[in-house]
Amino acid sequence: MADQSQFGRRLRALRRERGLSQAQLADGTISPGYLSRLESGTRPPTPKVAAYLAERLGVSVSAFDVPAAAAQAPVEDLVKAITAECGTDPVAELLGRAVEHPAGLPLPLRWLALWSRAGIRSEDASDEQLLTAGQELLRTAEESGIPELRARSLVSLSRLHRSLGDIKTAHDFAAEAYAVAVDRELPKADAVRALMVLISTEAESSRLHEALKHVADLELLSGGTPRNMRVEALWTAAGVYVRHGNHPAAEARLLEAMELNGSRDDLWLWMRLRFAAASLYLQMHPCRLAEARRTLEEVEPALALVGTDTQYLEFRTIMAHTHFQAGEIDEARELCEKIGREALKLEYRDRVRFQVLLHLIEIRSGQLTTGVRAIEALAREAHETANMDLAAEIWKNLAETLASARSS
Repeated sequence: MADQSQFGRRLRALRRERGLSQAQLADGTISPGYLSRLESGTRPPTPKVAAYLAERLGVSVSAFDVPAAAAQAPVEDLVKAITAECGTDPVAELLGRAVEHPAGLPLPLRWLALWSRAGIRSEDASDEQLLTAGQELLRTAEESGIPELRARSLVSLSRLHRSLGDIKTAHDFAAEAYAVAVDRELPKADAVRALMVLISTEAESSRLHEALKHVADLELLSGGTPRNMRVEALWTAAGVYVRHGNHPAAEARLLEAMELNGSRDDLWLWMRLRFAAASLYLQMHPCRLAEARRTLEEVEPALALVGTDTQYLEFRTIMAHTHFQAGEIDEARELCEKIGREALKLEYRDRVRFQVLLHLIEIRSGQLTTGVRAIEALAREAHETANMDLAAEIWKNLAETLASARSS
């Protein structure tokens, strides 16, 4: 029979493949607690228990045996593929095999396979698939008992829920991640990552006082971290200061972030940061239109060289908002029509902002009643999903557009 730890890993894999809980597999004959200890490798199986479990799982007792070479092969293949720089497709295939057939994989390595696969997952993955993958990542981290993996999984899930517009759940996961990082005295980077997403969810749910307090902690904690992390911390702080109406503080942090990150350091972050800066300039009151346009003009050459479909979509969307803010209604409408259903690929907040823009264009084009009703519905939806900051932004944009339409 397989050794104690190998038996437990294989038992867990077979149980999960059949969609059974520990209680369902135990079925009252053995205790779920004993089954849990078998799976964790802390208790050895007796021949009688192994035979019972094999019968319940519909396999022979030999199914618990995994030859050492077979258990090692996925690890060896992964290492070879990743270090050969053969592109993401072969690596993704191997990661999928490792995740679907985890027998022989230590829990930390299984977690790493899940984490890596999430990083290269297709942009066409559904929300349900992303959430399922995120939940499995967290379950594996919790089974491993490694606090660093748990904190990182919680941050990943928080970011995912935030991108889907579920701010309350995102906030809860971020708060838990930050608590783990502080309580277990994890590396500074783990606390910074958790704090950044926590601050964002606080600001977006109108917990501005809490967000400002945490920004002070973030600015202190992010000092001395790697450059990219410091850049993201400054960007996070700038967003909070914009919402607080402290535009000088927001601009100072934006400029510092852009100075720290040159295009030769991390071109993807360089473009992402400028998209964020352009959006923030458009949200400022009064709108900083010239700075937004100048920032987008900086990005365009790099976008033509290395931009992805998602980055092009984000660029065109921000440009459409820029045209509208400049009073160039026809240009904004034309660009929105080109974007069309591609806007469904945007994250929740950007997708709602795009829908609002469409209806603001309707209002400026004379379709007052239709446009106002649609925007009111979007504002209510944002409020109901705890996106308080987004709801306030929608009402503000509607009021300003109505005032402009009536005065023209």
